[in-house]
Amino acid sequence: MGTMGSMTADTVRRLPKAELHLHLDSGFEVEDAVRLAEENGVPLLKEPPDAMFDWEDLQEFLTFLDWVLCLPRNAEQVASLSYSVARRQGRSGVSYTDLMVSPIHWKNFDGPLEEFIAAVASGLTDAERDGHPPVYLSVSISRKHSRAEAHAVLDTMLAMQHPRVVALSIDGNEALVGRTGDRFAPVFKRARAAGLGIRAHAGESSGPEGVWDAIDLLKTQRVDHGVRSVEDPELVEELVERGIFLNVCPWSNVLLGLYPSREVHPIRTLVDAGARVTLNTDGSGFYRITLEDEYVTASEVYGWSTDVVRRLARTSVEASFCPDPLRAELLASIDAFDFDS
Repeated sequence: MGTMGSMTADTVRRLPKAELHLHLDSGFEVEDAVRLAEENGVPLLKEPPDAMFDWEDLQEFLTFLDWVLCLPRNAEQVASLSYSVARRQGRSGVSYTDLMVSPIHWKNFDGPLEEFIAAVASGLTDAERDGHPPVYLSVSISRKHSRAEAHAVLDTMLAMQHPRVVALSIDGNEALVGRTGDRFAPVFKRARAAGLGIRAHAGESSGPEGVWDAIDLLKTQRVDHGVRSVEDPELVEELVERGIFLNVCPWSNVLLGLYPSREVHPIRTLVDAGARVTLNTDGSGFYRITLEDEYVTASEVYGWSTDVVRRLARTSVEASFCPDPLRAELLASIDAFDFDS
């Protein structure tokens, strides 16, 4: 059995791992937002600039999100942001990342959807060429979309056949728009048939019913968040039985008011129940937290042994959309990792 010794940030940076719940939309750091606002003549949302990154709840966060994502105007600015995210992942020792982007938010981008996706992918490709870890892209539809609009996003993805684009995602505040699984099920069916990965935000702004819809209607094997599954013991059993992955972001959930503290966050309950959980930041820029911070704090708060931490890292790679040769390499490295060296 692994030890319960102190987990350091340096140890976690050395540990091979993937991050699966990370948004380019949340990839801005304060300096990025200020620079782009100045370049494009946009007034800051709040003063001082750091105050723009403090929110009381999910809706206030989404309001800020709409503002900050209106800042990038051209392909060069978008590519520079995706490059920065990939570089930041390397500094945290993240071996592979599945990055999400929601085009509906980037309202001032001067070009069609295919140019926007290509710009994001260009920054990721350039970063990998420069020695930063591989980052692949999941394109998100919004729960505000009509079915026809969602099909149009998928049409663009399939027409591009971009090697950097690996999955279709869905996000948005379910508390505002309600249950949308029936509306988007045909879109996700097409995506699966075309060989794209499938993922869905659920069980954050929605309760367990959102997770049920994600796994039964959208047929996803990966749920982003999913933490409110604990409110339905039958659902937790189903997630364990089916081997559904939950890409959990504890600090994001606390910061946005879903839970009052890490201590009462249900990630420990899910892990103890045998759910296939991964640790993630949601948006390291917005939330001013790194993946190594998440691992270190979780191991301290929940008393996790190195065996549990190794399992979390292993699960992150197993759940990822990374190429199979890289998956095998990373899993072998995780199994061989010495926490005491």
